[in-house]
Amino acid sequence: MRNEDIISKAEMTLATLKTGGRMNPKQAAQFIRMVQDTPTILKDARVVPMDSDSQKIEKIGFGQRILRAGTEGVALTKEERVAPTTSTVSLNAKEVIAEVNITYDTLENNIEGDNLKNTIMTLLAERAAVDIEELMLNGDTDSADPYLAQLNGFRKQAVSHIVDVAGEPISRQVFKRAYKAMPSKYLRVPQEFRFYTSPGTEVDWKDKVADRQTNLGDAAVQGGLSSAFGIPIRGVANMQPYATTIGEATSDVSDILLAHPKNLILGFSRNIRIEVDKDIRERKFIIVLTAKLDSVFEEEDAVSKIIKLGEQ
Repeated sequence: MRNEDIISKAEMTLATLKTGGRMNPKQAAQFIRMVQDTPTILKDARVVPMDSDSQKIEKIGFGQRILRAGTEGVALTKEERVAPTTSTVSLNAKEVIAEVNITYDTLENNIEGDNLKNTIMTLLAERAAVDIEELMLNGDTDSADPYLAQLNGFRKQAVSHIVDVAGEPISRQVFKRAYKAMPSKYLRVPQEFRFYTSPGTEVDWKDKVADRQTNLGDAAVQGGLSSAFGIPIRGVANMQPYATTIGEATSDVSDILLAHPKNLILGFSRNIRIEVDKDIRERKFIIVLTAKLDSVFEEEDAVSKIIKLGEQ
C-alpha cells in the first residue's frame, strides 16, 4: 500500500473515532477494558465505571462476632443481636489528559489490513494506563507537579498501619513486619493479598532468595514468582525509589504496600473524549484523550505500608 493511501486511510479512521469528541457508552466501556488489560497495577485494581463526576460506593459488613450460644426455645436478647455496619466511599473524578503522537512512518509500519483503528486505540490505552497508574500511586495534593497534585494516591492515602524501617535493606523481617502490621481480621486468605513495591526491590528480594542453595533459589534466578510468607510480591513501575534523610545522610529508599488488589478502587468516568488533529509540518497525527478519574481504598484500615526501605 502506498504511503499516500495509508495516510488517507488513517484520516478516515480518525474521523470515525472522533464522534463529536465524546465516546458513546459502548466505546467508553471497551476503552476502559483496554486500559485495565494493560500490564500495570490497573490489572489488579477494582475499576468502577462512574456515571457522573461524583459517585458513592456503599459498604456493608459485620465488624464483630454475630454468633451466640444457642438455647432451644430461647430467643436472643436485644443486647445479643447485631446489626451490620454501613458506610460509603466517595469518588470525585479529576480530569486527566493523555496525548499520543503517531507519525506517518509509524502508521506505515504498523498498519495491518483493517486493524488501524485497533492499533490506534491500543496505543492510546497503553499510554493512558501508565499515566493513570502514576497518578493512582503517587498522587499528592502537596506535590509541585500539577498532574500529581490533583489527588492523593494510594501511597499517600495509606496512613493507619505504617512501619518505618529507617533505611534497613530488604529482608524476610521487613515483609514479616508489614504482615504483622495488618489487622489479622483482614488476612483470612493471605495469598489473595499483594506486596506492591518498586521493581528494584522485587529484584533485590529475588536476589536474596537466590542465595539459598535450594530449588526455590534457582527458580528466583530464572524469574519465577516472587513471594514472601505466601503473599506474591509485585514490582510496579511507578513505585520508584525516592530520596530522604536518614540520620545525617540522604539515601534512596522505597515503599512496600500490603493490600488486597480489590481494595484498590479506580473510579473511571464514562465521559471519555477523543480529539484529533494533523500536523503536516511534522508529518504526524495528534490524538488527545480526555478522561476523569479518582482512586481510593475501599477500606484503608486493611492496608499496611513499609516506608524508607533501603537499597541492597
